[in-house]
Amino acid sequence: MELKFKIARIRLIETHFSIIPQFQSEKDKPIEIISNVDLKYNKIKNGIRIVVSVFSDSEKQPFRFSASWEGLFTFDKMPSNTELDRIAQINCAAIVFPYVRESVADLTRRANMPPVNLPPFNFVAMYEEQKKSQASPTSLPSRKKIKP
Repeated sequence: MELKFKIARIRLIETHFSIIPQFQSEKDKPIEIISNVDLKYNKIKNGIRIVVSVFSDSEKQPFRFSASWEGLFTFDKMPSNTELDRIAQINCAAIVFPYVRESVADLTRRANMPPVNLPPFNFVAMYEEQKKSQASPTSLPSRKKIKP
């Protein structure tokens, strides 16, 4: 069975950016930006609402940031819960993530810094890791670190 869905809306819901004034970079040492990806979704009438967020708040970098984007996706026929979970966490998240990436690059560029271009993110691996952790008694929430 082929499942078809449509993008009803994608929009920015929140961004934050702040310079860390006390940050001191070390000469000839590149700055490592470590960010985390968070993904949440819920069912709505004939579809899903998904929120993809990226944030970084380390004191070892010159700034802190976060960006959250929402995507609304509608289905001609609602899939089963298992199929819906996979579509939300892989397909829909992969559609929304480039908008998040653009926001982070734009925020850093507007702060007169080189833009932080987040690398592509593997939502399939995150989904599979989450499924494995749900099978174990010590499961953790769905969150991944990425390094640009």
